[in-house]
Amino acid sequence: MKPLFIVLFLSFIIGCSSKTAKEKEQEWRYYYDLGMSAYYAKNFSEAIASLNRALKVAPEEPQIYNALGLAYTEVEEYDKAERSFKKALELKKDYSEAWMNLGVMYFKTKHFGKAIEALRKAVEDDLFDKKHIAYYYLAKVYRELGDEEKYINSLKKAASYNPLFIEAQIELGEAYMERGDFKEAEKLYLSLLSNNFETPTIFLNLAKVYYELGNFEKAKEAIKRVLEDAQSTNAQKRQAYDLLSKILIKEQEKLFSQVKPTPPESGGGATVVIKEKPKVLYGIQIAAFSSIDRANVLIEKLQNKGLSDLKVVEEEGIYKVIYGEFASREEAKEELERLKDLHIYGFIVELKGDS
Repeated sequence: MKPLFIVLFLSFIIGCSSKTAKEKEQEWRYYYDLGMSAYYAKNFSEAIASLNRALKVAPEEPQIYNALGLAYTEVEEYDKAERSFKKALELKKDYSEAWMNLGVMYFKTKHFGKAIEALRKAVEDDLFDKKHIAYYYLAKVYRELGDEEKYINSLKKAASYNPLFIEAQIELGEAYMERGDFKEAEKLYLSLLSNNFETPTIFLNLAKVYYELGNFEKAKEAIKRVLEDAQSTNAQKRQAYDLLSKILIKEQEKLFSQVKPTPPESGGGATVVIKEKPKVLYGIQIAAFSSIDRANVLIEKLQNKGLSDLKVVEEEGIYKVIYGEFASREEAKEELERLKDLHIYGFIVELKGDS
């Protein structure tokens, strides 16, 4: 009878312990989920409080320490973040996400040697499903250290492990541009466009690439896409306008550099070759549109503000609103400053006048 009683008693105790463990897990996960929700909502104060509550329930849970390290990193409590990540790794040595997050924290605090060591731990784990992010931050470390080869190779790795990781793809394209490898940059951006990543940043960078390659027609096509995109920021549109201005100047310089022979003077002699120098006037380009109707709407608004001498110039399907004709760039610049007082902005372009 006694053995049966003991067995029943032990079963009861084990059952109670199991239930308590389950309830304990539910409790810490409740606080953990609250903390992560607050973290993603950027309410870091609430996130830290909730995660510390979770730790009181489960002080040996590495997942909580890792999350707490992330929150402390965001509020620049780097000593606490480091202790949290290291505690997570003490409890789980192969915790690759904690290694990566520790490496990112070291990158932010400019401890680049430690950052490389931690991030390497993450990328060496074949079971880690965020290798692309770890390689991306490795690239950032190598850039800070001035190691261009390792910087670009790490970006390539990040893009290879996750071709949809757009931040790494764009930065890789910009790295190619910085070192003058415009063909590789073009190939990368066209690949992104073929995968339906049609963002203003990509079109703007592609326009810059075509400008450097001397393909002004394709550059203007890409600029047009930037100007038409409702998602383009004012800064991106300003860059597009500036690049368009450079292209127009380059095209005009090419035109002006054309030469023509003149007949030899009486008495014979060599043919004299002179450059044709058409009269140059300056105007102020205020905007550019993909349709004449939108350009005319703007002209009407500007006329209501008291501006006259406005015209629409069409070039390669882009309708530019041009204001004024000035004899010198200085005169146009003075007028441009006056327009700013009316909250009208633009940039100076060269106009070919009558010879």
